[in-house]
Amino acid sequence: MPVLIILLFYVHDLIKIKRYYSQTEFVAQQMANILQNIAKTRAIKRDDIKHAAALAYLTIYPGTTMYNLQDSGSYHYFFHMPRVYIYYIKGKSDGKASTMWGCYANTYNIKFASWRSDVLSSNSSYSVINMGTNIIQSNIYPTLKVEEERSKVIIEVQLAWGSGYANSNGEKVSSAREAFGLRLVNPKPHATNTYFPAVVTFIPNSGFTEDVPQ
Repeated sequence: MPVLIILLFYVHDLIKIKRYYSQTEFVAQQMANILQNIAKTRAIKRDDIKHAAALAYLTIYPGTTMYNLQDSGSYHYFFHMPRVYIYYIKGKSDGKASTMWGCYANTYNIKFASWRSDVLSSNSSYSVINMGTNIIQSNIYPTLKVEEERSKVIIEVQLAWGSGYANSNGEKVSSAREAFGLRLVNPKPHATNTYFPAVVTFIPNSGFTEDVPQ
């Protein structure tokens, strides 16, 4: 009987982990669709990134549960929060590429019902994407393929959790397993405090340019 219970818990965790990955994949695809539609008519702004994230993440964080409950730190309805990275990539010769710009958006350390966004000046330890100039494409992201002098945009969505994060009651947990409601399996962090990341890559519409979104 104990072995059967352990097996059931293990299967439960694997199903839940698969669902988390499916959810972030859907969020990434939704964000790409929203921003591509905007980019058909005008230049993308950082507010567009925040608004697209707020809409797409509703499938994981219903209502206002994605937002921070305090003016500082991470106090979310769940222990975890949404986090997004977006990069503009330009293809170079000899199978290389350059990251022209990168931005991020999240709901950490900002007043209730708000997102914050800023430009990346260097690689982020929280992202699975690498920035660089004239580097091998797979060093930016393993499956990246962009032709010379052509452009692609990469969107990375993820669920963020760290041991300092708290839920709406101010409680903290010591493991990702507890934070994501699992019984036995501790989910893998793909970067610092980064869980269940999903990445989509697409050829951008004209509203995406080499200029950093303002």
